[in-house]
Amino acid sequence: MEKKLILFLAFMAMIVTSCSDEDELLVPHANNVTFSELEINERFSHVIPDGGFTASGMKFNTVKSGKQLSGGFCYSNRSNRSFVWNNDEVSMDSVRYSVWSTKPNQTGTYLVCHVNGDDAFFTLETPKVIDYVLVANTTWNYLCMYYGDSYGTTARPVANPNVPSAPKGVWYTYVEGGVKEFGDEDYFTITAVGYNNGTKTGTVSFDLACMYGHNPQNPDWDYIVTDWRKMELKALGPVDKVVFYLDSSDKDQYGNMRTPSWFCLDGFQFQ
Repeated sequence: MEKKLILFLAFMAMIVTSCSDEDELLVPHANNVTFSELEINERFSHVIPDGGFTASGMKFNTVKSGKQLSGGFCYSNRSNRSFVWNNDEVSMDSVRYSVWSTKPNQTGTYLVCHVNGDDAFFTLETPKVIDYVLVANTTWNYLCMYYGDSYGTTARPVANPNVPSAPKGVWYTYVEGGVKEFGDEDYFTITAVGYNNGTKTGTVSFDLACMYGHNPQNPDWDYIVTDWRKMELKALGPVDKVVFYLDSSDKDQYGNMRTPSWFCLDGFQFQ
């Protein structure tokens, strides 16, 4: 009896091993890049490297002006959901380089992008098809679009997000000229343009805000993105360079975008 039991257990072990080997062949491991290799020594901080940075075979462009990111990419682990009280560098950094998510950010290190002309791009060592990336609003973007401020929107006291005990007030986004609270037909859109060996391969767009009536195919859509969302890029085909642009319905009299030209990027999935 004991011998039969041993043979039976050995037989079952062979089946489990065979299934495991087959699963590894049929379902390969994901190739998702999450930027965990980029180290930040402090919590609630960010890093703006000189001359760009490399992660998982991708080179991200970085343009600095003093201590600030004037274009391209940096990386961060900030997760703030509150207005700031002052227009100083330390205060503004806490919203400018922070992702807005429904819960404290769980993705660890992620990228923050400042779109300025053609500066917001990354390159790949060899052309690849990017299945999707994860995108999100910065805290600064979200507060500007959802609440507006006293310059661009009719003043009305509101509670400071994430600080329910604080008195209601009229908050400032500290955007020069002010911003307006988003309403019907407003939008905030990312566009990715792909290149391969200098030739344009295609264009893909994704709305970080799509208010009622903006999307002709889906006129009932009415949202501002509040967490990480997939932006499909496979339509670009094999690329060795991707450039990001932003557009907003909130523009000044000269046609310049008033919504801060920032967004967050994470989770690359290669095909």
